[in-house]
Amino acid sequence: MKAKVILSALFAISMLLAAGEVEAQVATKKEVKQVQKHEKFLNKQIKEKAIKQARKEAKRLEKQGYKVPVGQIPLAKQLENSWQAQYEIDGDGYPYYFTATASTVGSNYTATQMQAVNTAKLDIAGQIQTQVNQLIEAKIANNEISKEDAVSINSFVSASKSVISNSLGRVLKLVEIYRVLDNGNNEVMVTLGYNTDLAMKEAIKAMQKTLDADADKLMDELNLLLEK
Repeated sequence: MKAKVILSALFAISMLLAAGEVEAQVATKKEVKQVQKHEKFLNKQIKEKAIKQARKEAKRLEKQGYKVPVGQIPLAKQLENSWQAQYEIDGDGYPYYFTATASTVGSNYTATQMQAVNTAKLDIAGQIQTQVNQLIEAKIANNEISKEDAVSINSFVSASKSVISNSLGRVLKLVEIYRVLDNGNNEVMVTLGYNTDLAMKEAIKAMQKTLDADADKLMDELNLLLEK
Protein backbone atom coordinates (compact mmCIF):
# COMPACT_ATOMS: atom_id res chain seq x y z
CA MET A 1 0.00 0.00 0.00
CA LYS A 2 1.30 3.46 -0.85
CA ALA A 3 2.39 5.53 2.13
CA LYS A 4 -0.02 8.20 3.16
CA VAL A 5 1.14 11.80 3.06
CA ILE A 6 -0.59 15.10 3.60
CA LEU A 7 -1.00 17.63 0.83
CA SER A 8 1.17 20.05 2.76
CA ALA A 9 4.14 17.68 2.55
CA LEU A 10 4.00 17.58 -1.24
CA PHE A 11 3.66 21.35 -1.29
CA ALA A 12 6.76 21.67 0.88
CA ILE A 13 8.74 19.36 -1.40
CA SER A 14 7.61 21.23 -4.50
CA MET A 15 8.72 24.51 -2.92
CA LEU A 16 12.17 23.08 -2.25
CA LEU A 17 12.44 21.83 -5.82
CA ALA A 18 11.29 25.14 -7.24
CA ALA A 19 13.87 26.99 -5.18
CA GLY A 20 16.60 24.74 -6.50
CA GLU A 21 17.44 23.35 -3.10
CA VAL A 22 17.02 19.73 -4.26
CA GLU A 23 19.15 19.22 -7.33
CA ALA A 24 19.72 15.47 -7.16
CA GLN A 25 17.27 12.60 -7.35
CA VAL A 26 18.06 11.62 -3.75
CA ALA A 27 17.58 14.28 -1.10
CA THR A 28 20.18 14.80 1.62
CA LYS A 29 19.40 14.02 5.25
CA LYS A 30 19.27 17.74 5.98
CA GLU A 31 16.73 18.32 3.21
CA VAL A 32 14.62 15.36 4.34
CA LYS A 33 14.59 16.66 7.91
CA GLN A 34 13.66 20.12 6.67
CA VAL A 35 10.69 18.74 4.74
CA GLN A 36 9.63 16.53 7.65
CA LYS A 37 9.82 19.47 10.06
CA HIS A 38 7.76 21.65 7.71
CA GLU A 39 5.29 18.79 7.15
CA LYS A 40 4.88 18.27 10.91
CA PHE A 41 4.22 21.98 11.41
CA LEU A 42 1.65 22.20 8.60
CA ASN A 43 -0.02 18.94 9.65
CA LYS A 44 -0.44 20.41 13.12
CA GLN A 45 -2.01 23.51 11.60
CA ILE A 46 -4.38 21.41 9.49
CA LYS A 47 -5.37 19.30 12.50
CA GLU A 48 -5.98 22.36 14.66
CA LYS A 49 -8.08 23.94 11.92
CA ALA A 50 -10.04 20.70 11.43
CA ILE A 51 -10.72 20.47 15.18
CA LYS A 52 -11.92 24.07 15.28
CA GLN A 53 -14.14 23.66 12.24
CA ALA A 54 -15.46 20.32 13.48
CA ARG A 55 -16.54 21.79 16.81
CA LYS A 56 -18.26 24.68 15.05
CA GLU A 57 -20.03 22.39 12.58
CA ALA A 58 -21.01 19.96 15.36
CA LYS A 59 -22.73 22.77 17.26
CA ARG A 60 -24.59 23.83 14.11
CA LEU A 61 -25.82 20.29 13.44
CA GLU A 62 -26.78 19.74 17.09
CA LYS A 63 -28.90 22.91 16.96
CA GLN A 64 -30.68 21.34 13.98
CA GLY A 65 -31.54 18.35 16.16
CA TYR A 66 -28.93 15.88 14.95
CA LYS A 67 -27.68 13.25 17.40
CA VAL A 68 -25.08 10.51 17.41
CA PRO A 69 -26.33 6.89 17.65
CA VAL A 70 -25.59 5.10 20.91
CA GLY A 71 -22.08 3.68 20.89
CA GLN A 72 -20.71 6.08 18.25
CA ILE A 73 -17.91 8.56 18.96
CA PRO A 74 -18.85 12.23 19.59
CA LEU A 75 -20.03 14.22 16.59
CA ALA A 76 -17.16 16.73 16.66
CA LYS A 77 -14.62 13.89 16.58
CA GLN A 78 -16.46 12.19 13.70
CA LEU A 79 -16.36 15.41 11.68
CA GLU A 80 -12.70 15.95 12.52
CA ASN A 81 -11.81 12.45 11.29
CA SER A 82 -13.89 12.96 8.15
CA TRP A 83 -12.20 16.22 7.20
CA GLN A 84 -8.72 14.91 7.91
CA ALA A 85 -9.42 11.90 5.68
CA GLN A 86 -10.39 14.27 2.87
CA TYR A 87 -7.05 16.11 3.22
CA GLU A 88 -4.99 12.94 2.73
CA ILE A 89 -3.31 12.16 -0.59
CA ASP A 90 -1.08 9.30 -1.71
CA GLY A 91 2.53 9.41 -2.84
CA ASP A 92 1.49 10.37 -6.39
CA GLY A 93 -0.62 13.30 -5.28
CA TYR A 94 -4.00 11.58 -5.68
CA PRO A 95 -6.70 11.63 -2.96
CA TYR A 96 -6.12 8.73 -0.58
CA TYR A 97 -9.86 8.31 -0.03
CA PHE A 98 -13.00 8.63 -2.06
CA THR A 99 -15.53 10.27 0.27
CA ALA A 100 -19.28 10.76 -0.07
CA THR A 101 -22.10 12.06 2.13
CA ALA A 102 -25.75 11.01 1.84
CA SER A 103 -28.91 11.77 3.79
CA THR A 104 -32.15 9.76 3.70
CA VAL A 105 -35.49 9.81 5.53
CA GLY A 106 -37.61 6.87 6.65
CA SER A 107 -39.72 5.48 9.48
CA ASN A 108 -37.37 2.60 10.34
CA TYR A 109 -33.92 3.70 11.49
CA THR A 110 -32.01 0.60 10.36
CA ALA A 111 -33.54 0.61 6.88
CA THR A 112 -32.99 4.36 6.53
CA GLN A 113 -29.38 4.07 7.60
CA MET A 114 -28.75 1.28 5.10
CA GLN A 115 -30.33 3.36 2.35
CA ALA A 116 -28.04 6.30 3.21
CA VAL A 117 -24.99 4.03 3.10
CA ASN A 118 -26.02 2.59 -0.27
CA THR A 119 -26.64 6.09 -1.66
CA ALA A 120 -23.18 7.19 -0.53
CA LYS A 121 -21.67 4.06 -2.11
CA LEU A 122 -23.33 4.94 -5.42
CA ASP A 123 -21.78 8.40 -5.14
CA ILE A 124 -18.34 6.81 -4.65
CA ALA A 125 -19.03 4.51 -7.61
CA GLY A 126 -19.69 7.62 -9.69
CA GLN A 127 -16.36 9.08 -8.57
CA ILE A 128 -14.64 5.85 -9.60
CA GLN A 129 -16.28 6.08 -13.02
CA THR A 130 -14.98 9.62 -13.37
CA GLN A 131 -11.45 8.56 -12.45
CA VAL A 132 -11.54 5.62 -14.88
CA ASN A 133 -12.62 8.02 -17.63
CA GLN A 134 -9.72 10.32 -16.74
CA LEU A 135 -7.30 7.39 -16.97
CA ILE A 136 -8.75 6.47 -20.36
CA GLU A 137 -8.29 10.03 -21.62
CA ALA A 138 -4.69 10.04 -20.40
CA LYS A 139 -3.94 6.77 -22.22
CA ILE A 140 -5.52 8.09 -25.41
CA ALA A 141 -3.34 11.20 -25.17
CA ASN A 142 -0.25 9.00 -24.75
CA ASN A 143 -1.30 6.73 -27.64
CA GLU A 144 -1.49 3.78 -25.24
CA ILE A 145 -5.04 2.91 -26.25
CA SER A 146 -7.07 3.47 -29.40
CA LYS A 147 -10.13 5.69 -29.45
CA GLU A 148 -12.24 2.72 -30.52
CA ASP A 149 -11.13 0.67 -27.52
CA ALA A 150 -11.64 3.69 -25.27
CA VAL A 151 -15.26 3.99 -26.44
CA SER A 152 -15.83 0.30 -25.59
CA ILE A 153 -14.39 0.69 -22.10
CA ASN A 154 -16.21 3.98 -21.45
CA SER A 155 -19.51 2.46 -22.49
CA PHE A 156 -19.00 -0.57 -20.25
CA VAL A 157 -17.87 1.48 -17.24
CA SER A 158 -20.81 3.87 -17.61
CA ALA A 159 -23.21 0.92 -17.41
CA SER A 160 -21.49 -0.60 -14.37
CA LYS A 161 -22.29 1.88 -11.58
CA SER A 162 -24.34 -0.59 -9.53
CA VAL A 163 -21.71 -3.32 -10.07
CA ILE A 164 -19.01 -0.97 -8.80
CA SER A 165 -21.15 0.10 -5.82
CA ASN A 166 -21.77 -3.52 -4.80
CA SER A 167 -18.02 -4.24 -4.93
CA LEU A 168 -17.26 -1.73 -2.19
CA GLY A 169 -16.96 -3.87 0.90
CA ARG A 170 -14.46 -2.25 3.26
CA VAL A 171 -16.15 1.12 3.60
CA LEU A 172 -15.09 3.45 6.39
CA LYS A 173 -18.07 5.06 8.09
CA LEU A 174 -16.60 8.45 8.97
CA VAL A 175 -19.82 10.10 10.11
CA GLU A 176 -23.22 8.75 11.18
CA ILE A 177 -25.82 11.07 12.71
CA TYR A 178 -29.60 11.27 12.80
CA ARG A 179 -32.53 13.37 13.90
CA VAL A 180 -36.21 12.67 14.48
CA LEU A 181 -38.46 14.85 12.36
CA ASP A 182 -41.78 16.34 13.46
CA ASN A 183 -43.68 13.56 11.69
CA GLY A 184 -41.74 10.90 13.59
CA ASN A 185 -39.53 9.84 10.70
CA ASN A 186 -35.78 9.44 11.06
CA GLU A 187 -33.38 11.48 8.93
CA VAL A 188 -30.01 9.73 8.79
CA MET A 189 -26.85 11.31 7.41
CA VAL A 190 -23.65 9.35 6.76
CA THR A 191 -20.24 10.13 5.31
CA LEU A 192 -18.24 7.21 3.91
CA GLY A 193 -14.59 6.90 2.99
CA TYR A 194 -12.92 4.31 0.77
CA ASN A 195 -9.25 3.83 -0.12
CA THR A 196 -8.91 4.96 -3.75
CA ASP A 197 -6.41 2.29 -4.87
CA LEU A 198 -8.43 -0.51 -3.28
CA ALA A 199 -11.66 0.88 -4.70
CA MET A 200 -10.26 1.02 -8.23
CA LYS A 201 -8.89 -2.52 -8.07
CA GLU A 202 -12.04 -4.04 -6.59
CA ALA A 203 -14.28 -2.11 -8.98
CA ILE A 204 -12.37 -3.29 -12.06
CA LYS A 205 -12.31 -6.88 -10.78
CA ALA A 206 -16.06 -6.70 -10.25
CA MET A 207 -16.59 -5.35 -13.77
CA GLN A 208 -14.40 -8.09 -15.23
CA LYS A 209 -16.60 -10.74 -13.62
CA THR A 210 -19.60 -9.40 -15.54
CA LEU A 211 -17.88 -9.65 -18.93
CA ASP A 212 -18.56 -12.43 -21.40
CA ALA A 213 -15.99 -15.19 -21.56
CA ASP A 214 -14.83 -13.99 -25.00
CA ALA A 215 -14.16 -10.43 -23.84
CA ASP A 216 -10.50 -11.05 -22.99
CA LYS A 217 -9.32 -7.93 -24.78
CA LEU A 218 -11.56 -5.64 -22.77
CA MET A 219 -10.46 -7.36 -19.56
CA ASP A 220 -6.82 -6.70 -20.45
CA GLU A 221 -7.59 -3.07 -21.17
CA LEU A 222 -9.33 -2.67 -17.81
CA ASN A 223 -6.24 -4.09 -16.12
CA LEU A 224 -4.04 -1.60 -17.95
CA LEU A 225 -6.01 1.26 -16.42
CA LEU A 226 -4.53 0.34 -13.03
CA GLU A 227 -1.02 0.94 -14.29
CA LYS A 228 -0.40 4.58 -13.48
